[in-house]
Amino acid sequence: MRLLFVTVLLLGSFATAATAPTPWQRMVVSGKSSSFDAPVVHPLSYFTSDPFLRDDGDDFCGACSPQDKAAAHAQHKSKTEVKKVGDLGGYAIYDVLYSFDDHIGTGEIDWKSILVSVSPGQFREIYHLQPPSAQITPSFLLKARTKELLGTRDLVPGTGNQYDEAYWWFGPDGPVRIDIESISDVLRSTLPAGFGVWKGGGLDMKTLTFQNSVWRSGDANCCPTGGAVTLRFRLDRGRFVVIEKDYDSTTKPPE
Repeated sequence: MRLLFVTVLLLGSFATAATAPTPWQRMVVSGKSSSFDAPVVHPLSYFTSDPFLRDDGDDFCGACSPQDKAAAHAQHKSKTEVKKVGDLGGYAIYDVLYSFDDHIGTGEIDWKSILVSVSPGQFREIYHLQPPSAQITPSFLLKARTKELLGTRDLVPGTGNQYDEAYWWFGPDGPVRIDIESISDVLRSTLPAGFGVWKGGGLDMKTLTFQNSVWRSGDANCCPTGGAVTLRFRLDRGRFVVIEKDYDSTTKPPE
């Protein structure tokens, strides 16, 4: 059975087309949780001079008071590397890549911050990734059909093919994070009860398409039997607009 829906649905907190997305949000992802706040302007040294003070996930502290975080550098080593990602919407964008202790020698990256230059020597942080484990790589610019975006996509080790990923559209008021989590709402409205997408990796921002196998309740994690689902989008000022939903219960997963 195949269900094909051609629709226009604006995603993102059930917003209407007239609602403008909020620019200049900072997303913090750590082992504790994911959260959002409004980034304050700081000089570059704020992010690089003592990385332990930027410990949003409390990896290196006990009581985690400012004094506790400041003392961490006496027990641990750190290295920061600043790399320019590119220019978008008139803003220069940089990665700050953090390595600690043994990873300084191996080159493994432990944390990543994305900074946007707002004036000479002054920056706003729009993303801070501090995962329990992930294969962190530099951020990048990409073309999503005709629109240029900023992206970050880092594989989470395991069998789920999950990624810590985020994308931004730069409008006249600054960077707007695209609410990719809203795809889950569309999947719930598209798939029958008891069916779901259990693994990650289905989003292709370059083509604005989500494709993945579908699992039935009771399926083994390795072996989905519920067919496949495809969603197609366009972007409207940093929001996803669903233009097509295609669920085919007869499609078999790739060998």
